[in-house]
Amino acid sequence: MKKRLVALLMAALLTAGIFSGCSNPGKESINNTDEEKTLVFGSVGYFCNEAWDPAAGWEGWYIGSYGVSESLFRLNDAFEAQPWLVKSYSTGDNKTWELTLRDDVQFHNGTKMTAEAVKKCFERTIEVNDRAKDALPIEAMEASGQELTIKLKEMVPTLPNDLSDPLWTVYDAEGSTDFAEKTYYTGPYIPAEFNPNVELTVVKNEQYWGGEPRLDKAVFKTITDVDSLTMAFQNGEIDILIPVPETSISVIKGDRRLAIDGITSMRSQLIRFNMDSPAVQDIAVRKAVSYCIDRENYSKVICNDVTVPSYGIYPEQLSFGGIKNVKADVDRFDPEKAKQLLADAGYADTNGDGILEKNGAKLSLKMIGLSSQKDMSQLSQVLQNQLLEAGIELKVEIMENISDARKNGNFDLTYESYSIGGTGNPQSFIDFMFTTGGSNNFGKYSNTEVDSLAKKLRQTSDKEEKDKVITAITQHILDDAPFIFFAHKKFTCAYNTDTVAYYHIQPSEFYILDGSSEAK
Repeated sequence: MKKRLVALLMAALLTAGIFSGCSNPGKESINNTDEEKTLVFGSVGYFCNEAWDPAAGWEGWYIGSYGVSESLFRLNDAFEAQPWLVKSYSTGDNKTWELTLRDDVQFHNGTKMTAEAVKKCFERTIEVNDRAKDALPIEAMEASGQELTIKLKEMVPTLPNDLSDPLWTVYDAEGSTDFAEKTYYTGPYIPAEFNPNVELTVVKNEQYWGGEPRLDKAVFKTITDVDSLTMAFQNGEIDILIPVPETSISVIKGDRRLAIDGITSMRSQLIRFNMDSPAVQDIAVRKAVSYCIDRENYSKVICNDVTVPSYGIYPEQLSFGGIKNVKADVDRFDPEKAKQLLADAGYADTNGDGILEKNGAKLSLKMIGLSSQKDMSQLSQVLQNQLLEAGIELKVEIMENISDARKNGNFDLTYESYSIGGTGNPQSFIDFMFTTGGSNNFGKYSNTEVDSLAKKLRQTSDKEEKDKVITAITQHILDDAPFIFFAHKKFTCAYNTDTVAYYHIQPSEFYILDGSSEAK
């Protein structure tokens, strides 16, 4: 294990040396001229919308990050919902909410944003997106002028935070016949050129309600090879790198022109078990896998300290985060404990091949994951060796897209990266990930107590009581081990100080570009 981690660290250091030799500090940026203010953003795989329909899948998340679309509320750095397209709001019972919309907002096609337009937008999103059906228990909506009334089937005290989710992007639901091809939003930038998963360009919205955006244009480039991406950043072809690949950090720190900024986010690195798979239905197997994950070295060596180790579900800084208020069986890296768990559960190597068996079946697991998640891919290789020492065979299949395999249950476990409450409220994450039949509950986990607690959470308005309910759900997840949340990601960016005048990174990950970003 330690040899493997040292080898990974040495590879990263060698890579840093190679890149340093390729640096070209004297090269001028091609982006900023007196005539046009432009910033170029680069990423391995973050700019990945396939089209422009914000109601399709997770597309709204990506579209909003380009400064193209907006929601009724916007989160600040403390995950507090601030009125955005909303001027004011009120509720008397947390079930009926009265929203007064701004009167000066236009969609990109020049149509005024009204309460009726927002109502039709939300109705279409609920019709198209299964996650929206789970996210909010909307019973009815009424619209008159700029007054929007949302009536809920049950109390939702956190509605402003919930409506900050890009799932509830505001767009003109009557302005398009093909939303995937063209959709009209309200943001400071307008889509101009689009080559999916390669490059897209947005241009200034001259009629933006929030004042003149500070850029004329922004370009978002996807370069899937980390080495090529980092070299492009060093050479001035890219102004802002987001998020920063772990293996590039030492290289960037060695260049005086380049700066790194980061903040602990609500994004978690996790392993999901397929609870329908006989191979992992035994909780001893699931907890043995958890004991074999060296979280500290994953964060320090593989991720260059841009993740924080986790033994709970949520980040430690949250009132309901960490393991301070729960009992975590797995609270350390302990391969010997993993071996003991398996032995106690009746697993043994009867033929001497190094792989445990039980009832005639070898303990062999199939893990799937995304090729774009390089750090997780490296972890899977380390875990493969560690599990083998414990007697578990792990076969890793790395794919460009795991959606079909995940939906079809063609896995024993996955490695994934999820935002576990990007709005500051984990309710929707709990609903679609942990509850029976949840839209993203691909591992088919089911616990009636968790289902009841999730419903109770929706109806609870008191902050301390909500924390208690979330903690109780966390305890069930730790006890049942259908997931392993082994690290929390720091949301990081790097920028070229020669070309970037102002850039602010926001922990929710929702706002990569907004009207305040500025080029020199």
